[in-house]
Amino acid sequence: MKILSTLLFAMLVITSCGNKPNAEKLSGEFHIISLDQNSELPENLTITFDAEAKKISGFSGCNNFFGSFTVTDGVLQFGQMGSTRKMCAGDANKIETEILQMLSKVNTFSFENDTLNLKADDAILLKAKK
Repeated sequence: MKILSTLLFAMLVITSCGNKPNAEKLSGEFHIISLDQNSELPENLTITFDAEAKKISGFSGCNNFFGSFTVTDGVLQFGQMGSTRKMCAGDANKIETEILQMLSKVNTFSFENDTLNLKADDAILLKAKK
């Protein structure tokens, strides 16, 4: 019985450590390479996470954006987001709107090699590389 209890405890510890991504792994600047399956994006789109300060910032094509985030048990939540207010035309405005809309839908993330996947449940909304 003692061995069984020890094994059950070990299994519980191992599964609780599981594959839930943590905030520290998010730290740093990432270059957005895909947005809802669209990989025809300008190269200057970025998203930066500061895990210690729990802040997010980036460049979305025309304006800079910023806000806060939390990661709890693998769930990623963004707080109130803000941005600068430059006037943009054409594709820059469209891409910026898409990025900010996608970020509002994100609730989890994963890593595939060096690629960050921001997801709504299992659907990948945004991919970015360090």
